[in-house]
This record gives sequence, C-alpha cells and structure tokens, in this order.
Amino acid sequence: MDNNGVNEVFNKYNVDQIVVPDVVKEDLLSIIEEKLSKVGFYYRVAYRVKTSDSILNKLLLKQYRIEGSPNEHKKMQDLVGIRVILYYEDDVEICKDLLDTIFATPGIWETTEASEYEFKASKVNGIFKLPSYLSKNISNPMLSEYIDDTFEIQVRTNSFEGWHEIEHDTRYKGSAFGGNEALARKMNSILATYELCDDSMVGLIEDLGHHHYKNKNWNDMLRCHYRLKFENEPLHPYVEEIFNKDNELAKQFYKFRRGKLIKQLCLNVYGRAAELTITNIVRIVNQIGPNDERLNDAFVKIELEKKEGASFNRRRRFEPFKTLGQYKVFHAKTDIDLNNLSIEDAFRKASNLIYSWVNSRFNEVFTDIPEEVASYSNTSPGYSVMVSYNPEKLEFVENTTHLDSNVATRLWISDAYIRKNGDRLEFEVTNRYAEPEDRFRDSDNILFSRPNFYGEIADNIGICDVEKLKEAVKYVDNNEDFENLVSLINNKDRRFPVVVFNAEGDWIEEFDINYFAYLVGYYSHIKMFSNKDQARRFANDFGLNMTEYVNSITVFYPDKEPITSYNSDIMDSSYEVIKFEKKKYWNETGCRAFRRQLVADIRENNIIDR
Repeated sequence: MDNNGVNEVFNKYNVDQIVVPDVVKEDLLSIIEEKLSKVGFYYRVAYRVKTSDSILNKLLLKQYRIEGSPNEHKKMQDLVGIRVILYYEDDVEICKDLLDTIFATPGIWETTEASEYEFKASKVNGIFKLPSYLSKNISNPMLSEYIDDTFEIQVRTNSFEGWHEIEHDTRYKGSAFGGNEALARKMNSILATYELCDDSMVGLIEDLGHHHYKNKNWNDMLRCHYRLKFENEPLHPYVEEIFNKDNELAKQFYKFRRGKLIKQLCLNVYGRAAELTITNIVRIVNQIGPNDERLNDAFVKIELEKKEGASFNRRRRFEPFKTLGQYKVFHAKTDIDLNNLSIEDAFRKASNLIYSWVNSRFNEVFTDIPEEVASYSNTSPGYSVMVSYNPEKLEFVENTTHLDSNVATRLWISDAYIRKNGDRLEFEVTNRYAEPEDRFRDSDNILFSRPNFYGEIADNIGICDVEKLKEAVKYVDNNEDFENLVSLINNKDRRFPVVVFNAEGDWIEEFDINYFAYLVGYYSHIKMFSNKDQARRFANDFGLNMTEYVNSITVFYPDKEPITSYNSDIMDSSYEVIKFEKKKYWNETGCRAFRRQLVADIRENNIIDR
C-alpha cells in the first residue's frame, strides 16, 4: 500500500489477469433458466462480467481489505452478474424465494423499502456463492484476496429495467443530475409512473380474468389469473364440462392464490418439470386445493387417452468432429487375493473374468473373437480389442476402446493387466474416456466409472491393498484389530485411503455407512470403532480433539496428512449435486451431503497420478 492509502495491487495489469470462461455463463444461465422456465415465469435473463476498468474503479473506490476502510473485512462480490427481468410485478418476490432454493446457500439480499413520501429505485439484489466447480474455472492469480467467489443476481420488472439502465449510467456512473433537483425529481416521477404501470398491468389482467369467469370462459379465466407461460393447448373438454356444471368449483380455481401454485411447481426439484398446460395446472391446483373427485376421475381418463395416442418421433443430433481430450476416471493397482486359490488358478480365473467382459461387450462387433480366453486383436470403426494371454508366464493384458452408448462424442478406453511378481499376482486397471475438449467441464471428477470386471474379480476372487478390500465395514473391537488398523495406516505400500469412523450419535444411520462402504469399499478401507476404549486410544494416538472425537470421521490418504471431520463439520455440510447431461442441479445438506462430498473426495484422489 502506498502513502496515500491505495493498495498497490489494485492496478490494470493485475485486473487484466482475471479470466471468466464461457462455461460460467453457460452453466449459471442453464441452472437458473431451468428453474424459471419450469414454473412458467414470463422473463428475460441478462449476464455480464465486469470489465477491467469497472473492476479497477470499484476496487479503488471501495478500498476492499484495506485497514481502516468501511470495507476492511469485505471482498468485491459482483465480478459476475445476472439480471432476471420479469414481466409481472408480483413475480418479483416469488422469484426471489425461488432463487434462494437453487444454490448451496440462500442469497444475501439487499432490498429497498420505499416510504409513502418518496419514489426511488427499488433494489432487489442478492449475492450467491458460485458453484464450486465453476469458481475453480475462474482465473484470478493476483486479486483473489480481494474478489470473492460469489456472483450477484438482480431482480427487476421489465418496465423498471429500462429506467434503471438510464438512471444508473447518468446518476451512478456520472453526475448528470448534479445540482438539478427539478430534473432529478422529474426522473423519479417517471419511475413512479412505471411503478403504477406495473401495478396496473397486474390489476388489468386480473380484471380480465374476472370478466371471463362471469362469462364462463374457463380457459381464458385460468390463463389470466395464473399468468404463466402456458403452452398453446386449450382446457380439456372433460374439465370444461365439470366447470360448466359447477360454477362454484370453477370459482375456487379463480380465487386460488397463484403464488401457492408456483411454489408447488418449484418443489419438483428432482423430477421432470410439469407440462404448463391449462389442464395440467387445474390438476395440480386440485391436488393441493379442492381435491374434487370428479376432476380426479377426469384426469385418470385424460392420462389413459394420452397414453393410447402417444407417439414419439425423435431425431438425434450429432456435433462436428473435434479433437478429443483424454480423462482418467478410475485407477487401481492391487494384488489378487491368493488365500483360497493357487497363484495359477487365481490367474486363470481372473483372466477369464476380464476376457468374459471383453467377449460379451464386443462379440457382435467382432464375430471371430474366440469364446475361450486367448490372445486376440482387431479393430472396427469406433471399436478396438487387444488381448494378450500368456498362461506360461502368468501374464494377461487387455486394451479395449468402445463408443459410449448414450453420448455420441465420447469414447471409452480400458487398460488392464495381470502378472506374476514373485509370490504376488499384480492386478492393475485404468479406465479413461475421450471426448471433444470443449465438452469437458470439471477436470477433478465429472465422471467416475470402474470396469465391471474389476468388481467381478473383487467379488469372486478378492483383491488386496495390503489387506483384502471389501464393500463392507470392518469393525475395530479389540487390541489386535487396533494394531492391524495402525499397521495399515502406516504401511508405505498402501495405495488406497483408510476411512475411520467414530460414531455414538444417531447421525450414522442417516449417513448410511453400509451404503458408503458399498460405494467405495473396493478402492478404500472402511473402519469403524465398536469399542469405546479403542476409539479413545485411537483419538489420543492420532491427535484428535479429545472432546469431539466420539462423533468424527478421519481419512488417511497415502502420502498426505490425515483429515478429521467432527460432528459440526458433518452435520453442517452441504453438497452441490450437478447432473451435466440432464442439466440438473440441487443441494444436499447434513450428513448425507457429507457422504456425497467424502465419496467425491475419495474418487478424486483415486485418479490422481502418483
């Protein structure tokens, strides 16, 4: 910092090093618009990244992280900004509540309360944490201590948006109204007109809906009252007939609060979005409102007729060919268990299991592939097989490639070998995929996939990483168990992590340790104390917090310091679930979120090159 109190790192060169890739825009807009579209808002969305000049000016003006400034403990939070522009004024608050459900934590909102004696710009601005996989994509080498991994969402009405843009540029960025109170007041009076227009538009459409109610025009009544972006499909005649016979029932749908309907549409986080037809909206409102049996029967008939007449005609689109990048999604180097079989029998059985997988996957592509395990090599467009089998040397090698059955631009590559090494039988597997580099999103852990034959060998013969791996929890109950655990943790030949559970609370049932072991047990060691004395001994020997260890999870990754998470870490956890292919995004909280994160960490560690 120089003598004038200006931080020297706030300069054009450092600001120019900030790069926000297009994937941030693409995914943020996709995540937000998927929810806005699902509930049928009339809206537009705008996205922007602050320009270098704007970033620098704000850093200098606000003096972030500078001792003694009002923003001494703050960072700039709006490097990325999104504006949601709504057509109906009463959607603003509903949209604000919806946005709070999308990301890992609700937004920190700043709103303006206008008094009855003044008109001023209405501010509905929220600050949200960027999804972690997106924040990792932003390059900010010099100013990360001053710019937060957050983004801003502003919610506006359509009429207010234009006024705000002009006012912002003339008043905030410049001083066009400086000293001219009469014109400044006139500018605000225009805002008052827009505010009245927003309110009048809602009132007019509601009045129009009432007009249609009195004329028993149920289709237009519902469209006007709920004011959603409906598909162009009229109210089903079965429903229309019921309303014609019972006007009081129809009135209940006209009086039903639209905010309650929109909230119900928002709740369908995991499933398919409801079709926004007038008929379907009546069905949903009926479920949470009148629950009229006549309507229920009508909807059963409508669904049956729809199934009978359904037909689908889908065309698949293919992208142009692009350079492929390769990404590892599983790796394991283990020994095959020899406790129950001789080394020769274990070799033959393991080779057969891998070869059976190769044969079953490729026998329609390569019709000459031998039924029994043998050396074989062949290629065909999109596919290749290379198997080398040498029973005399106890050596088996597999390399195969095949197209993904769902993603047209993805190619899978599997490599495996079995070979004798002294009195051991080594087994190594690597699974990768290749696809155009512009499709790839998260280099840490977008996919995780182990070949089926890895699990087959583990299930039917056994695999060892110092000790035998199982998709089950191994309990530590006595001194011998404890000594074996310590020996495993300290063994320099260990390749997989050891996950140690201390659990006296009820949270372990919700965590579901058995399911966790099923997910990661063949590439990690899962241990749990069933003896309190041994648990205390472990906590003392490995430096755990002696007041909190009774509900903790400790992970020992090879060549890393152990990581211990206590009850508060587990219960306060949140996890962003991202389904790229389906454009789905939601948040888990609590110990199940911690389980998801721990599984993700173990899988990420699995594919790190050592």
